[in-house]
Amino acid sequence: MNTNQLKRFAQEARTKLLQQVGAKMNFVLSQDTSELRGRADTLQKLNEEIHRHGKEAVIDKVGYTWFNRLVALRFMDVNGYQPIGMSVVSPATPDHVSPQILTEAHSGNIPGELKVNKTQLFDILDGRQPSNNPDNEVYRMLLVAACNHLSHLFPFLFERIEDYTELLLPDDLTSPFSIVTDIVNGMAEEDCREVEIIGWLYQFYISEKKDEVFASKSAVKKEDIPAATQLFTPRWIVEYMVQNTVGKLWLQNRPGSRIREHMPYYIESVSGNSEDYLKLESIEELKLLDQACGSGHILVYGFELLHKIYEEEGYSPSEIPQLIIEKNLYGLEIDERAAQLAGFALMMKARSYHRRFFRKEIKPNIICFSDITLGADEISEIFKDLHISLPKSLEEDLHLFRQATNLGSLIQPQTQLETLEAIHDKLTGALESSDLFIRSNIQELQRAISQLIPLSNKYHCVVDNPPYMGGGNMNKELSTFVKKNYPDSKADLMACFIEAGLASLQPKGLLGMINQHSWMFLSSYEKLRDKLIKSIQFNTLLHLGPRTFPEIGGEVVQNASFTFLNAKPTYKGSYIRLVDYENSELKRNKTLEAIQNAQCGWFYTANQKDFEKIPGSPIGYWVSDSFINIFDKNEQLNKKLDIKQGLATGNNLRFLRVWNEIELSKIGLKFESIKHAHISGKKWFPYNKGGGFRKWYGYQEYLISFDLVNYDTLLSVGNHLPSRNYYFKESITWGLISSKSFSPRYSPKGFVFDVGGSSGFSDVNLYYKLSLLCSKISAEALRIFNPTLNFQVGDIKQIPYVENNVDIINNISSNCIKISKTDWDSRETSWDFQQNELIRCKSNCGQNCADIDLLSEEDRNEISEIEKIPTNSNLLKDCYEAYKSKWTKMFFQLHRNEEELNRQFIEIYGLQDELTPDVPLEEITILQEETSIENGELVFHADEVFAQFVSYAVGCMFGRYSLDKEGLILANQGETLQDYLEKVGRVEKELTFVPDRDNIIPVLDDEWFRDDIVERFHTFLKASFGEQNFRKNLDFVEECLGKDIRKYFTRDFYKDHIRRYKKRPIYWMFSSPKGYFNVLVYLHRYTPDTINRILNSYLKEFIEKLKMYRTQQEHIEVEGSVTEQNKARKEIDRINVMLEDCMQYETEILYPLATERIAPDLDDGVLVNYNKLGSAVAKVDGLNDKKTKEKVRGFDWIDVHQIRD
Repeated sequence: MNTNQLKRFAQEARTKLLQQVGAKMNFVLSQDTSELRGRADTLQKLNEEIHRHGKEAVIDKVGYTWFNRLVALRFMDVNGYQPIGMSVVSPATPDHVSPQILTEAHSGNIPGELKVNKTQLFDILDGRQPSNNPDNEVYRMLLVAACNHLSHLFPFLFERIEDYTELLLPDDLTSPFSIVTDIVNGMAEEDCREVEIIGWLYQFYISEKKDEVFASKSAVKKEDIPAATQLFTPRWIVEYMVQNTVGKLWLQNRPGSRIREHMPYYIESVSGNSEDYLKLESIEELKLLDQACGSGHILVYGFELLHKIYEEEGYSPSEIPQLIIEKNLYGLEIDERAAQLAGFALMMKARSYHRRFFRKEIKPNIICFSDITLGADEISEIFKDLHISLPKSLEEDLHLFRQATNLGSLIQPQTQLETLEAIHDKLTGALESSDLFIRSNIQELQRAISQLIPLSNKYHCVVDNPPYMGGGNMNKELSTFVKKNYPDSKADLMACFIEAGLASLQPKGLLGMINQHSWMFLSSYEKLRDKLIKSIQFNTLLHLGPRTFPEIGGEVVQNASFTFLNAKPTYKGSYIRLVDYENSELKRNKTLEAIQNAQCGWFYTANQKDFEKIPGSPIGYWVSDSFINIFDKNEQLNKKLDIKQGLATGNNLRFLRVWNEIELSKIGLKFESIKHAHISGKKWFPYNKGGGFRKWYGYQEYLISFDLVNYDTLLSVGNHLPSRNYYFKESITWGLISSKSFSPRYSPKGFVFDVGGSSGFSDVNLYYKLSLLCSKISAEALRIFNPTLNFQVGDIKQIPYVENNVDIINNISSNCIKISKTDWDSRETSWDFQQNELIRCKSNCGQNCADIDLLSEEDRNEISEIEKIPTNSNLLKDCYEAYKSKWTKMFFQLHRNEEELNRQFIEIYGLQDELTPDVPLEEITILQEETSIENGELVFHADEVFAQFVSYAVGCMFGRYSLDKEGLILANQGETLQDYLEKVGRVEKELTFVPDRDNIIPVLDDEWFRDDIVERFHTFLKASFGEQNFRKNLDFVEECLGKDIRKYFTRDFYKDHIRRYKKRPIYWMFSSPKGYFNVLVYLHRYTPDTINRILNSYLKEFIEKLKMYRTQQEHIEVEGSVTEQNKARKEIDRINVMLEDCMQYETEILYPLATERIAPDLDDGVLVNYNKLGSAVAKVDGLNDKKTKEKVRGFDWIDVHQIRD
């Protein structure tokens, strides 16, 4: 089945239907025609619906109603299921264009079953009755008649069309662009052979609505819950769940049944042939419920399996479909469109088994919940008038039913089933004698009670793919309900459905479900797990992990499918571990392999009582006895390490900055306490905010505004500065969320820490504890507590702690930290950056080996030998080779260290038989930007290494760095060349390389200025590596970058800079609208006169140069050869475009800004200051695009009038 094509079709069909139904609604509500006057009652109903639900909701409902009907008609056409014997939307053959029913009408053949005005119809076709579009008008009549004819078979889908649904049917039904044509083309015949197409189309039809709901990032309204939670279950997982519930129960009752041959996903229970099971006298007794049936995928397969059982039991083929639909299958749903399709899918499945099935009036047991609108007083009055006792329990149940479409199957009626059935019967009797005035109210009550009855029933099997929705996304009513009624599972609807499903089962009944695996591990479900482990038998479980659903990639959504027996646990459960397999099809194959071979390596059995020995009781079915004993016998890490959650500012955009944005003089580094920080007079202090996958050291990028004023503010906002006694202390920190796996890092004194950068503190053996956290022991423990990429404080606390070989481990850990710190500080995005690595590696005389003490003795000796080999230190190529040699050794030293630490801890914990010390090269977290692992080899990326070199060169051009002194030089607001000379300690003529005087460097497509960025780079290259080898070095730089240096500067440099500085650039590109004029400015040296200088000293001069060049070309156009003239004309055209761009930039953008003499405040950060310059600076998505600019205008701590478009 081509699901990509189906998705495209369903989404486009929805868009078209919404547009056309909306247009039709506007027409009927605004026009006054004789036809509409004749439909006054219908118009009144339409207006009432609009008043009750809103225009958009009515359009949506009519749109999906017609989509469902047309989809159903197409499916029936293709499969030959139409009761009238001809296709309603499909052509008779591929050679025909019009629907067969219309073609036949042209031949005078109209099915006698259709109630249609044949005289009028033929008058229109024959031209006796005027019509602008006879075919369209006639087909409309036939389509409505066909739908009405199907209403007795499918009343849930084809209600008689005498209301506004017909009125809003799109006008165009027969053109090549009509929705009917789209349905035929979108639903290929081969796809229509499988009833699963119905489910796919439902999911795809609402997929864009689902995206809209999630994009809003707010609580999900009850009418949006279906779109937000719908997910089509892969067929093989449906088979697994049904086979291990329905199939298992039948095999328990009929051990000799051959149904086992038809159940490839059936897993034999360890319990063997126990006699303690739910007894069935007949297959007709078995009731299967899907609590959130969607489009009926699970029930459809339930039908298939049950049909085989009925056949084996000797039932007549003609009676089996009716028995299954009426006696075995039950579905509950909150979404009308899904319920319609579920009923239809079951009817189609039945028809595929019995061709005369439609002759019987059978209705599937699909209940679509509807809210009751009657007030409590109205209900009491009705019961009183009818002399029916109203139990208190029923009052409460009916009160909940005001939110029936919100709460759905989670409602567990308090009223006894017998009471509900008795009251339902009395209301039915009362209907016959009631007057019209109260009949509709009685019908509404009766409908509510008829929906309470299946909720009160107990079922043999419950199988679901329930809705997934975390507590934060629930609307107020839903959230309040689950907190009260499902306190142990309130964190997510899918967990609530586990409890609701078990409550719907008979004793010893079976629950099958697929949901997210978070319930198995997270602390928010600990009470639920404890309850399940003690009271419910875990029968089988497929631990699916990520990428279970083909349409959901990545690691975020991870799943588990399982079957539970509603009985006390007495035997080991069976578990298949599939988390490491990449896609759904591979997981399927591995499941089948495990079922056939329990020794495969991913099939486990486990006693669920052992889970209670692990802190938090995670479902650690794969955990060995020896590892469980480690938890049982040793204390937890939190006894030795104070593990604290950090602060949440409540407004990071206000209180946090990337350190590069701020003046260096205002940053307070290495303070030891809040008191010392406040006394210092500094404003900004280092802030551990988490970060990505990097171990040992790094991700020291952020600052927090933490002076006394902002400290007091933070005490009253966010989470009020928790754990503040630990601020500024030496610690271990980690990211709450990681892209790969857990990666703790050492943090020296001087940091405040974030909720996303939670930290651990200890006065002794901090390096030892860091090594433990970086080891395989912790990785394995965390996989048990929480095998997600989200690392909570509670999970870290529970890691078992054993202390041994402390000195050895501390020494290795110290080496790992130093190597990682050296790597982190080798980039200019570290505040401890000193010098670019290629400059550092320039000389073999000690500088290349400044970090030699970090290496093994063998590597140190090898480097000493290399030093003796004469090299040309002024050749960049040689320096690059020296750089690669040094960092290759550092990389593999760190790799050896990590493996040795693993070996030490594996011995300490006694897990030599279970774990190996091996560390994949991909998990060594230095050189992440400069290298990658390819075919098991460390490969350097020369383009990135030299992009860093060029970035350093630009820093030297602006005076941020210097070839004469390491570290930051100019990093405070408004600093000048004189400040540079004072900090470097030299006069200008003694400088190796002189920074730009006016802080403006042109970046243009040619040599328009003598001191443009390319010329400045040439000068830098000569100054740093000598003039003698300048050409060789420049060629090598360009070879590594993959382009000449001018192209790199004009096309790639600013993009790289934006990426390197995380969309908080320190060099700003002033750029004309079309980008023909560009200059770079260093933020920290910017002054109120900078724009004026750009305007008068660069832009105007550039414009004059362009005009002069154009004059030259105009002369060639007159005097030159034919070839020269043609070339000149093209140049003139190009220059004219450039001039237009530059002159617009001058008059409309730069000149108005220059007159305002804008003075940025670096404390406001780049996000605010960049937007003060409007369109004068280059557009950067996520920095000054329209959406971000509007966000900045919402900041209440700045003068938003300074933000410019």
